[in-house]
Amino acid sequence: MEPISKEKALEKLKERLANVQDETLKKNIETFITYLTSTKRNGNTTMVDIWVMTNYLFPYLKGKNLLIKDLTVLDVSEALKGLKLKETTLTMYAQKILAFINWERGRYMLPLLKLRYVAIPRGAAKSHIIHDQLTDEMVRKAIDQMNSLRVKLATMLMWKFGMRLSEVLGLRWNDIQRTYDDFLLIIKYREGDYGAKGVKSERIISFKDIENLKMLDSDEEIEIRSLFDMIRKKYKTQRIIALYKSYVGAAIVKAGKKAGIPFRLHPHLLRHHFIVSALDHGASLIDIQRITGDSLITLSRYYAWALKKPTNVEGV
Repeated sequence: MEPISKEKALEKLKERLANVQDETLKKNIETFITYLTSTKRNGNTTMVDIWVMTNYLFPYLKGKNLLIKDLTVLDVSEALKGLKLKETTLTMYAQKILAFINWERGRYMLPLLKLRYVAIPRGAAKSHIIHDQLTDEMVRKAIDQMNSLRVKLATMLMWKFGMRLSEVLGLRWNDIQRTYDDFLLIIKYREGDYGAKGVKSERIISFKDIENLKMLDSDEEIEIRSLFDMIRKKYKTQRIIALYKSYVGAAIVKAGKKAGIPFRLHPHLLRHHFIVSALDHGASLIDIQRITGDSLITLSRYYAWALKKPTNVEGV
């Protein structure tokens, strides 16, 4: 790939634009010409941009009938699937495309992309990515790939109850209370106990509370109850899920890959997904705080954008 001047690159793009009939492709090429004109890219950097855009990104956009501004990081991953290059080169190409997309949207912080898997950014950007990309269907497919009853239960509790992995692993059988019409999980802090450092606040999580948020249906409740029963019969341990944190985390990541989820499905992502989904269903920050134990400041900082109504901050 020989370096060429920016002027030559723009000339090639304009030649292509003159022969384009498709309106979507025309708009995208025009956007790219404006981008190159307004940036300080020269030489082989510009050539790489043009080569990746014209051979991979633009055909993908045309096939999906998408404009640049509508692309997601997963679209970028999908568009570059055909490139058989080493990871560092592929990452470089992805970053160039993402820089272009972020320029078009007027943003300057861009997530990284490694091969076919998206590295989820930190902070509020993470909750946006989870809202846009992670679905309940994806999590269900991952659970279907799991063989261990205890890993399945741990995943369900993080996904459906917003629990931290350390809180799940610290649960004991006497922390479970069953009543005629409800099922309670008591999150306790036990100094020196396994997972105690991860317990931010002692609280009680009720199945009814989760059902009222429309985050748990009757089939899922039956499934979780039966997992508790099967584990109790099979394992004679004080802790319900007597596994190491690293083992459960690795099992969830592996199941996510098997299910075809295009980013790393780590345990805490399930908790984030619970929060964003609950807010999507109209829950207030007060509801989320009561169930997850997070502070209102933390929740407001990362998830206020997902609120359906401003009044939800007050719990109304």
